Amino acid sequence: SLFMVAVRTLTGLCALAAVASVAHAQADYAEQMERLAQRHGGDMRASQRTDPEAARREAQAQEMLRDMLKDVVAMLDYGSATAKEAALARLLQMAVQTTSGSMFHPTTFRNAAMKAGVVPRIIALMRDGNEHAKYLGAGALQALALDDPTTTLDNGHQAAICQAGAVPLLVGMLKGGAPARGSAREQGVYEALQTSAAAALGTLAESEVCKRMIVQAGAIEPLVAIAMFGSDNTKLTAIGTLDVLQFNANDVKAAVQNAGAGSLLKGLQQYGSDILRESAADVLHGLQAAPKQLTPEQRVEGVKELRLKHQERREQLMEQARIMYGGVQTPFKVTNPEARSQSVEYMLT
Repeated sequence: SLFMVAVRTLTGLCALAAVASVAHAQADYAEQMERLAQRHGGDMRASQRTDPEAARREAQAQEMLRDMLKDVVAMLDYGSATAKEAALARLLQMAVQTTSGSMFHPTTFRNAAMKAGVVPRIIALMRDGNEHAKYLGAGALQALALDDPTTTLDNGHQAAICQAGAVPLLVGMLKGGAPARGSAREQGVYEALQTSAAAALGTLAESEVCKRMIVQAGAIEPLVAIAMFGSDNTKLTAIGTLDVLQFNANDVKAAVQNAGAGSLLKGLQQYGSDILRESAADVLHGLQAAPKQLTPEQRVEGVKELRLKHQERREQLMEQARIMYGGVQTPFKVTNPEARSQSVEYMLT
């Protein structure tokens, strides 16, 4: 199949049946994608088309995606806890596929997912589910919050996600911590949760509405804390989110400084890896820069450029880890370790 759902290791005949059902559903999805690509010459990326048929193709793509998302929505509504996690994983994998050669443009997919009503269902599962559900949910929200700078079709997604109640849950994940005497796996679970939450918040913070909600929810202090004690990946994610939050905002700059970010960043400049040193220097420069009079369009462009720069550095760090160690380990299991490069956990790191 095109890809495998990442779910935790399951025991018993019922659990094995659940995994088999999910794998079968994903195989059907992969086959459906291939058939559609053949039928339409591999070109349903309507959001990139400028010919007269663009509107028709966009509507056709939305209809196809709506049908594909029906199963995801049904599983999120009526499935078991394991099935709901599998639905989240499938949703996230679909989002990843649209960025790497899918016939559907990423904006087309995000619009279809938002219209299907997946966001409140993701938030409900994160609120009531276990750590794995929270981890996948944060990744799914981040994927839906990504904004295409070449179009205005997805400009409202970030604010809609925040207004649906995502911010308190994500900030709560930042503030969570493993027991002082917890096992290595417990420590790893909480760090994975914190990293995924910080990444989602950094994407949402491109929206001014979301930024204010994130700051008011108390995200700054835990972001500074995990940037102090986390792995390089966690540090890089946290300081990138702090940089997006402080962009051109005096009150947020002061709050970040008061939380101890100044001394933290100076320490990373001196003792961190090369990538961390670069990012720490940039954040320090941003904290010291005087705010400018920017139009709304200039603010959007500036904050997006900032977020993309930190995202690129995080990808560089991940590439180094893959070369040196075979990847960044997560505490969550995958159903097919041999297909690790296609697993949701691998995509989220």
